[in-house]
Amino acid sequence: MRGASLLLIALVLVVVAGCRSPWVQATIVNDQNTPVNVVEVTYPGGAFGTQSIAAHGTFQYRFHILTNDVVSIDFSDAAGHDHTQKGPALKQGEAGTLRIEIEPDGKVVWTPQLSSGK
Repeated sequence: MRGASLLLIALVLVVVAGCRSPWVQATIVNDQNTPVNVVEVTYPGGAFGTQSIAAHGTFQYRFHILTNDVVSIDFSDAAGHDHTQKGPALKQGEAGTLRIEIEPDGKVVWTPQLSSGK
């Protein structure tokens, strides 16, 4: 009986270890020589942000893509100018990384490395 219980526990642990939530690890990189402020990323099904990212600093956040839509970022530069940039389309169930680089001229470079969990 004990052997059957151990086998069942081992089987449950294998199944649980094999389950993976489709997370996206986002990294926002401020490549400017000044901070960016009131940074907000809107993704399909939610949003996240931070009050400020220091010059040449980063901010990381992990999220689930809940629907299919385009990601976007809003931020203010050191001069107080507001910027809005649309990024790539994201699909529910995708997982991986999303790098968002804010360049010195305010341009945003998106580098998604996503795949569906299927």
